[in-house]
Formats: sequence, structure tokens, C-alpha cells
Amino acid sequence: MKKVSLLFLNIGIIWGCWAESPKREFRATWLASVSNIDWPKSTQTSEEQKAALIKIFDGMQAARMNAVWLQVRPMSDALYNSAYEPWSKFLTGTRGVDPGYDPLAFAIEEAHKRGMELHAWINPYRYESEKNMNGADDPIRKNHPEWLLEYSSSFILDPGNPEVIEYLVKVIKDIVTKYNVDGIVFDDYFYPYEGTKNEDAYSQNLYKPEGKNVGDWRRENCNKLIADIYAMIQETKPTVKFGIGPFGIWGGSSSVAASYGIEYLNTSGGTSAYSQLYCDGVAWLKAKTIDYISPQCYWPSFNTHVWGYKTLVPWWAKVAKTMDRHFYSSMRISTMPQNSPQRMKSVLRRLGMSENEYNGLSMVERSIAATAAKGTEECGFEVDMNRSTDLMGAPGHVFFNTTQFFSYGLDTYVAENKFTEPALTPVMSWKTPCDLPDITDISVSGNMLSWSADADETIRYAVYFVPSRVANNPQTYETSAYLKRITWEKSIDVSSYTQSGYVYAITAIDSYGNESQPYIKTPSGVQSGIVDGLVVYGGSGAIYVSVPKDMDIYIYSFTGQLIRMVRVSGGNSEITVPAGMYIVNGTKVAVQ
Repeated sequence: MKKVSLLFLNIGIIWGCWAESPKREFRATWLASVSNIDWPKSTQTSEEQKAALIKIFDGMQAARMNAVWLQVRPMSDALYNSAYEPWSKFLTGTRGVDPGYDPLAFAIEEAHKRGMELHAWINPYRYESEKNMNGADDPIRKNHPEWLLEYSSSFILDPGNPEVIEYLVKVIKDIVTKYNVDGIVFDDYFYPYEGTKNEDAYSQNLYKPEGKNVGDWRRENCNKLIADIYAMIQETKPTVKFGIGPFGIWGGSSSVAASYGIEYLNTSGGTSAYSQLYCDGVAWLKAKTIDYISPQCYWPSFNTHVWGYKTLVPWWAKVAKTMDRHFYSSMRISTMPQNSPQRMKSVLRRLGMSENEYNGLSMVERSIAATAAKGTEECGFEVDMNRSTDLMGAPGHVFFNTTQFFSYGLDTYVAENKFTEPALTPVMSWKTPCDLPDITDISVSGNMLSWSADADETIRYAVYFVPSRVANNPQTYETSAYLKRITWEKSIDVSSYTQSGYVYAITAIDSYGNESQPYIKTPSGVQSGIVDGLVVYGGSGAIYVSVPKDMDIYIYSFTGQLIRMVRVSGGNSEITVPAGMYIVNGTKVAVQ
């Protein structure tokens, strides 16, 4: 009996850690198109591809995800109407064939309907993962063969060629200009993993300064592309976020770490992004040429190397804090095995038990342990760790890949255990906030809640369903407890939110996560935001006010004439007035 109590206690500690669903965190999946990993399937018609994407997005919405990273340029091609590159073969099976619709435009529209940001995932340098798969007549191979670097089994665009940098900036500007994407994200493909010897001799001879260390020069090539992309976005459409998901091990030396003012992490023995891929994520953070970094921390918590999840995540969180940028951890689902020796060892380690102790448990006790071992325990641990080590108020979880997110049952698991409420994406405090619109004409017709707002396509809305007794308390909106929906549209179905004694509240949110004060739909009117805790609305022959403390109430006619000034006590008050339209402490009120 003693063992059962201890087992329940330890499992409670595991699953109880960070049980609250934060109001702000980044929740996304990598949605891979390369080799048709996730979507689309080239054997499907355009309508079948659309239906398949809607099914994926519906599942993500049910899991309360708030972003998706859709791969739109896997191999110098396009899942969108590009001015520079051919349609991707992963759409139809043949490179250059129009799929009959614009997948990126469709994906943005459907993601926004479900309250999710869409970040266009770009592979900047990858040209071919297998030699000659793009054909001899492909525009880049035909017109600019000097742009290509040849490796043992692949080709990439040469990072050291300034013309390649200019070309890539144009390609991405084309996306930013034509599409309402919320972000641009690069993955981990820079110089190839197999290593670079002298494949870039052509550009070295032309562009590398004499005496310059070749490694430093290659890193500077990548850094320049990142800086130029960021500058282009700020000039073209600054509301678009820019992030990168590099290899998880940075790998810079102690002297380089010291020059950046960060803690050195000795990861010798692991692949180094810094010295093997010439990919310096810390440099981008320090230069502030990215808004977020999402290192691929693809080693589970039970990995005993220094680059295991429990080591990398706290280190990256500290680096991001030092550089005042966001860190969203990328997590590999295939390292979260459902039923395996590693899985059981991981669970037993967390429970503080040996295998012999486990074998000595009763069947009831074993069933409890097995529940914790079904494949979600590692996911739960990583989510909790992302939250507990975050230093920016901006935890982030990005799962690779989307298909496994569903097949492993993580969608159901996170919805029931970790993402129990919707979440807004974190605020990017270094960005200049956008002007947020007033929300007016809030009304309910049948099952539809609708409102008006004079806003552009970048503004989204959060809908709260709040007990009327706390609707005027600003602290009510600081948690996710009453947050129900996020949407770019100006109406939602509220048939699930009809409980008496509650009111609807709507806020406007800009691209950087800044949120307006709530606009409240009261039983008899609209409260235009909470001002000093005041809630005011009109009823039959009276104005009703609710205030947290004693307050002067000024009632004006619509022509600007002061009708009455009333001192009310904290709580609820009723002020009798004739029917008409009034301005009460800056709020429009209709009295019947």
C-alpha cells in the first residue's frame, strides 16, 4: 500500500507540474511538404488537397494550437504563385505544373478562420536533395549554373555568391508583398551536414577577402542573408515576423561565447551548427536580425549527452533572454516513443523507481505506471520544461512533424492536459505597437456573435465569455480562464457559450501580440472598453454602472452638453435618465 501511495504522489508531481494553461505561448507544428511528408499528397486533386488541409487545421484547432509553419519553398520551388520559381513537384508530381489553385493563399485563409498564425517555411539554400531531380532546363540550372554548389548527392544555392543573396531576398519579398503571412521561418539547411571542403572554390576566389578565415567568411555569408531578409521585411511589411529553426546544438567555442556575453555550453562530440554548418544562431540574436529562434532540440529528456533536452532548452532560454528575443523550442515527436525500453526507463527514472521495483508492483500499480508510459509522458515533460525555463513570458512549443502529432495522439493529449485553454501568441515587446481599432456594434443574432472594427487584415480578435460579476476587473483578462476563441474574422458561432450570468468581451490584437482593453457586450448595450475599471451600459429608463471604487460619473448628450454628474460608490449603481443616446465617461450608451 505504501508503494501505491508513493506512485500516485510521484505521478501527481509529473502531471501536476505547470498544469495551468498560460494565456500566452507559441504552439505550432512544422507542416512539411517536401517528399509529401505531411501535406499535400501529389496523387490528390486540388479539391482533395484542400479537404485534407482543412482536416489538418480542424485537428490543430481542436488541440488549441495557435500557429502553423507551412513549408512553401522546399527545393527552390513554390507552393504559391511565385514570380521567380516553378510550382513545386510535391503539388502534382511534376515540377512546374500549376495545381489549379494557390495553396498558400488557401492555407492562410483557413488558418486564420481557426485563429492560427501561418508562417511560411522557407528552405533558402536547398536546390536538390537528389542530383538532377529538377531537370536540365530548370531556370536556375539553365541560367545561373554558377549559383549552384555540388555535393556528393545534392546541390545547394551558393551562400557565398552575392547574386544568390539578392535573388533570395527578391523571392521572399514576393511572398511578403503578395500574401498575408504572419511570419517567415527558415529551417536548419545552411551549408550541408556532410561538410564543406572546397565545393565553394568559385565564390571563394571571387568574393572571400584575402587572409579571411574561410569558416568566418561562410558564417558571414549566412549572416548577411539573414540581415538582408530582416531589413527587407521591416521596409516592406514590418508586421511579418521572421524566425529560424536551426540545428539544436550551437557549438561555438568558449571564446566566441564570451565575446557574445553568453554562458558557454560544451557540446563537443555533437554536430556543431557553428563550425560544420556555418550557422550562427547566436549571432542573429545578438544582431537582432530575427524575431525568434526555434532550435531543433531533437534529443529527448532521457538522452544522457550534454546536448539532451534538459541541457539545451535552459541554455537557449538564457541566450534568448540575454538578446531580448523569443525562443520557441522545436521538438521531435519521433524521439517520444510510445512503447519502448527507453520510454519505460524514462518513466521509471522520473518516478524514482528501479526496474526491479517496477517488476515487484501489483497489477494495479503497474497499470498506473503504464498510463504514464503511453507515449505522452515525454511530450508533457518537454512542454513543462519549455514553460518552466522560459525567461521572457514567451514559452514556445513547435512539433515536428504534423502527421506524427496526430498519429501519436499528441493532439488529444495536449488538448486534455497541457493546452486546456486557447492561448495568444507572445508579445514581441521590441516592436512598435500598431494602432488598435475600436470595436463597435457588438451583437448576437441566433448563434452568431458579430462586431465591427475599422482595421486592416493584420488585426485579429480574441473573444472572452466572462462572468458579469468580474467583467469590469482588468485582472479577469490576464489569464486564459475565459478566453474562448481567436479569429481574424468579425463573427463567431457562440452556440457553446450561452450560460446565464456571463457576458461576451472582445479585444483587438495586433501582429506583435499587443491586446486592446476589452469591449463588453452587456445585456443592454456595448461597453467600449474598461476605463479605470468602469463598466457602463444602458437599460430601460436608466444607465447602469459598475465600478471597483467610488467614482464621478459624467453624463453628456451627443451634442456635448453635460446632463448630470453623479458620484457613485464602488459596486453597481443605477442612474435614472430619459430614453436617448448619451456619452458616459467617454462611453456611448443607449437608453430605451
